Amino acid sequence: MKKIFRKSIASVFSLIFVFSSCTDDFDEINTNPNAPDQLTSPGLLLPTIIRESMDDYYTGSWRRGNVVADYLANQFVSAFDWTPSDASDYFLWGFYGHMRNVNTMYEIAGEQENLNYQGIALVLRAFMFQNLTDIYGEIPYSEAIQAKNNINFPKYDTQQEIYQGIISDLAAANDMLSMDNGVVTGDILYNGDVLKWKKFANSLRLRCLLRISGVQETSQDIASIYSDPTKYPIFGSNDDNATLQYLDQLGNEFPRYRATNYGSTTRASEPMVERFKATNDPRLYVFAQATPATMGGSNPEYLGVPNGIANEDQYNGGQANQSQPGLLWASITFDAEMSSPTAAQSLLMTYSELQFILAEAAERGWIPADASAFYTTGMESNFAYWASRIPDKFVFPTAADVIPDPSYYQQEPINYDGTQQQKLEKIYYQKWIALFNNGFEAWSHWRRTGVPEIIAGPNSLGFVPVRHLYPLSEQNLNRENYDVAVKRQGPDNTQTRVWWDVD
Repeated sequence: MKKIFRKSIASVFSLIFVFSSCTDDFDEINTNPNAPDQLTSPGLLLPTIIRESMDDYYTGSWRRGNVVADYLANQFVSAFDWTPSDASDYFLWGFYGHMRNVNTMYEIAGEQENLNYQGIALVLRAFMFQNLTDIYGEIPYSEAIQAKNNINFPKYDTQQEIYQGIISDLAAANDMLSMDNGVVTGDILYNGDVLKWKKFANSLRLRCLLRISGVQETSQDIASIYSDPTKYPIFGSNDDNATLQYLDQLGNEFPRYRATNYGSTTRASEPMVERFKATNDPRLYVFAQATPATMGGSNPEYLGVPNGIANEDQYNGGQANQSQPGLLWASITFDAEMSSPTAAQSLLMTYSELQFILAEAAERGWIPADASAFYTTGMESNFAYWASRIPDKFVFPTAADVIPDPSYYQQEPINYDGTQQQKLEKIYYQKWIALFNNGFEAWSHWRRTGVPEIIAGPNSLGFVPVRHLYPLSEQNLNRENYDVAVKRQGPDNTQTRVWWDVD
């Protein structure tokens, strides 16, 4: 199966032409059984869809999402002078290409009445569209990927319409996915475990319902899912995490394993480092490294760099006194002995995030449950997740170093005491921590809640972006529909808020 991962779209779906004299069976001779409209199994498409789309998601989350969410600092990114060309390179507009294959898989599965593959396709499509609309706001949705139906210039849908479609698709996926509906092959995310896909569908639906809860009544839908775990199973532990595991195999390592610029321009964010130090949070040792000047000594120091400053490589006396990102994400060119091609995963959604979603729902009175229990489980499961990612060869941190002392949970900034607003802010802060390297989702979380405080630096445009710019291709090739969307939503700049961003 590992060999399948490396097949490119071009090699899997290229047409094979057999040059011969005209015969009565010309169509049969010139039929490629591996072309998308001739595939006999949707499982042939699934591994490429997952791998290539989640590689893009990982790269974008690391290089842009983690910076705007203030986990990492990079002076070339945190000036926030983003351009339309960044859309495809870093801000997931390329998901549209992957969704062509998702739609093909859905159609093939439909022809074969294979509900499990159709359900998986709906979950993947929902995840991609949720990220795209959260980044851009209005986007082509209902008419997207319809070139075969002669729709080459798709209209933009409102974000409200898009979210309605996403939530509807996830509900349909829940109904389709069943262990009675056949075996799933080619599944490099859940290894064919249909129940886990079902849990992902419902957990993702809870994320979406909470995301729009400030502009639309969703509490009853949230309560409906929570109150019927038999019909709507959700993540029950870290074993259910939607995380893509990479391999110790050339070309199948985590996407930036062979990057040559790890740590050359990216540092741990100073606000993140200082927050962790203030509460003795051992995730600091996972997300950042000790400064080169103190690493390996008896008193290692962790010193971050603020976002949005000029010449950050000279901050605090230079790179020797700056913490680089954690060793889990280190490339082989940075540390060939300690870096691991399999330690970092692509994080789509985790059990920890779900626990904080439920904690907020309980605190707001939407579900009859103990908010503090969800809150504590969210923290504990996140510590356990990061501890599980530490390779045995690490000298520091070890897995044990990542688990906090029980006193951690009793600290005033952490314990579940205070007014309702104070409790919600504690949930928001811990959820932000749990979304590390799920950078785009962390950015959306910050836009909805305002937690933690993120301040634009002096060398930035003076504000933290709240959306990204459409690619120039949309202005050039789909101008009429682009203009309608801009007139309805607001100027195509990074200060125009998306529909659900009301704070």
